[in-house]
Amino acid sequence: MSRLSSTRLDAYWFWDHLPPEAELRRQLMQFRAQGFGRIFIQARLSMPRALYLSPAYLATYARAVAIMAELGLTAGIYDDYAWTSGQAGGRSVAGADALREEHLFWAESPGPEARISGITATLAAALGPAVRHWIHDGGTPGFGAWAVVAAVIWPVSGPPVDVTEAVRLTGTGPAGASFRLTCPLPEGARWTVFARARATRSRLINYLMPEAGARFVEQGLEPYADALGPHLGRTVDCLFFDQPAPGLYDWAERQGNLRNSLPWSDGLARALRRSGPLAPQLAALLRDTGPDTGPIRATVYRTLTQMMTQAFLGPLRAFCDRTGLLLTGHEILPHVASFDLNGGFSAIDPRVALAADFFGIDRWRDETAVDANNLGAQLAPLLGDSVAQAAGRRGAWCELYLTSERSESRAAGQWDLTPEALRGQLIRLHLLGASRIILHALYAGPGDSRASVLDNLRFDFPPGYNLQPWWPVLGEIAEEMAQLAAFVEAATPPARVLLLYPYETALREGPRHGHATAFGAWCRAILSLGHRPLICDEAGLAALDSPGAAVGVALPGPVRLAEPQTATRLRDTGLPVWTAPPADLAEILAAAAPVVPEVPGLRALVAGRDAAGDWRVVLVNESAAPLVAEILSRTGLACGAAESAARRISVPLDPQELRCLTLTLAPARQDSARLAPTRRAPGPVLQRLEDGWTLHLGNEARPVRVDRGWQAQGAAEVSGIGRYERALDLAEAADLVLDLPGVACTARVWLNGRDLGQRFAAPFRFNLGRVAAGAHLLRIDVANTMANAFYAGTPFAGSAGPDASGLTQVPLLRRAD
Repeated sequence: MSRLSSTRLDAYWFWDHLPPEAELRRQLMQFRAQGFGRIFIQARLSMPRALYLSPAYLATYARAVAIMAELGLTAGIYDDYAWTSGQAGGRSVAGADALREEHLFWAESPGPEARISGITATLAAALGPAVRHWIHDGGTPGFGAWAVVAAVIWPVSGPPVDVTEAVRLTGTGPAGASFRLTCPLPEGARWTVFARARATRSRLINYLMPEAGARFVEQGLEPYADALGPHLGRTVDCLFFDQPAPGLYDWAERQGNLRNSLPWSDGLARALRRSGPLAPQLAALLRDTGPDTGPIRATVYRTLTQMMTQAFLGPLRAFCDRTGLLLTGHEILPHVASFDLNGGFSAIDPRVALAADFFGIDRWRDETAVDANNLGAQLAPLLGDSVAQAAGRRGAWCELYLTSERSESRAAGQWDLTPEALRGQLIRLHLLGASRIILHALYAGPGDSRASVLDNLRFDFPPGYNLQPWWPVLGEIAEEMAQLAAFVEAATPPARVLLLYPYETALREGPRHGHATAFGAWCRAILSLGHRPLICDEAGLAALDSPGAAVGVALPGPVRLAEPQTATRLRDTGLPVWTAPPADLAEILAAAAPVVPEVPGLRALVAGRDAAGDWRVVLVNESAAPLVAEILSRTGLACGAAESAARRISVPLDPQELRCLTLTLAPARQDSARLAPTRRAPGPVLQRLEDGWTLHLGNEARPVRVDRGWQAQGAAEVSGIGRYERALDLAEAADLVLDLPGVACTARVWLNGRDLGQRFAAPFRFNLGRVAAGAHLLRIDVANTMANAFYAGTPFAGSAGPDASGLTQVPLLRRAD
């Protein structure tokens, strides 16, 4: 099977200019050779906005897709300029001010005067001036068309009193407005005014307006359909949306349970009035107004979300149905890089940003997609896979982007990413439920040396993988990941813990409530035993018709349920219901399947049983030292010869080693067994190859020490491939292994011109075979990352630089054992 036919790796292709045809073809051939299957062209902020969707842009785009068709690649349409789908690079609202986003703000006062002031954009605007100028003309938000929507008095005791008709707008400006209460304010009481305004400088649409969604399709998607012609629905197979969300605004006077401005429209106001006057409903969003507070909040936020998805995703769905495209993409995930539901974008209120109703949003998609950040296990692929299963699918497409951890400029990214670290993260994502992974990103060019984020492609969420010196090993990683994903997906998962996604509680209580962290605690507890929970919503619990598929139901604390029959249905199943992980969770899971107890550095997955009835288990050692994993079963399991069947199997793992095991049910012959290691132990050291090395960097050759990297030997700003050469004299023939204990970060070895292969993860050991007595030439090509070259002279390097490069410990010549 070719890499292309089996690949699970896709990528964004960042453009900051229009590449000529020769460059399009050269890069696309490289992408195919390194195992990529689907390419999403994405215009970035470094591309002049006027160029986006211009005739020249569309012609170059169409030519790139035609080349993809020739090469057997697939394309997907990334639907906008940069991200925040819906703005079409500003075209959606150009000449259509009524379609710009509108928001509801509020202010509380103890006297007759109240004011809203200091409105600022939050989430994306924190990434720097390039984003601020992209979202808002002039770089700062401005508001107009102010109007009073509602007002309430908060008496010392009792429910709020509607005084909407007694409030006057007394002043307006781009950053706020002022108001006067014209009726008496009782002693000790306070009052709150709610006012709407249009973001006059914003390029974001009003996601509550169907005509705004239709305008986006007309301005932002139809041009692609016209340009791509017969490739649409063939070479181009999907449309990908990315974080459609209104601006998330904050201001000086904001307080209460709702942490951002509320998107607003006349249509939303009409919908809410069907439930009663606006003032008490809006008041309940901020404070506890009585026993109906929770249901009121849930109704308001559900109405908002339903209107936003209908108005925006509805036109996208219709466009895809008309053009034969699959619809995919992802909303904002406030849990990105975390298992806690609010552990990622913790400053936002997900209830107003299409960032809470994950199961509902998925009903619009053909493929579930999620967003993952940085190098750690996290909720996104686990939740995405569960959401997909609720729709009858399996696995989620997972976008992986990296933000800086050595600089406060998050968009400066990670040029220091190593292939070992990337491989480790791809393994984590696949074990958590990712079916495909979209790398963010491949680059059309290298940008330049300006220390400017986002408007310079070099510092636009790097790395640009194809610019890394270690780029040639990526195809090997892609092939390994395809094999891993196929191994996992060939198994039917065992009976699992059903973990409720507490949507009703999230709507009523907000992201700071304890359900958010309790949910993450449940995920970590189950995963620590090598199992994945199946996350489900209330509809999933209510439809549970086979209790045998679950070992129990987990609730993240004393959560609220939207429907009383859900609790009744749970009681009827007879399954245990927990609000915190029970002490005997391992024993409960072991009754249905093998378990793998947690060991520091170990990651494990009991994937399930395959068509032959055998258990499939995946183990990976993420640490730098060997470890031993244990697989525990109440019945006998055998790997290979039946006489080794046991209830406890010990599995040795070298550093970074991935083992995919197929275990057969068999009568236990013994309580414990130990699998053989997959790699030979290193033999005795014959020589320390400490001296006599020459390093070739570019056109320069120099003597070099190999107990430290080249960055410490006068080449601190050099990124690339260094060629180490040394004569090797043997007194007698021997079977040899070359052991490289310190490599930063890939190595390829030649002996007498014979290529002995490459390594990109520890241990870096190369079998030299039988080597005759006499003189030999040993060559080691080592690639580092682009960090030292690209971060040099910028504020993005952090205090750790320059990074280790080349050989960092003395190579060892060992006798083959």
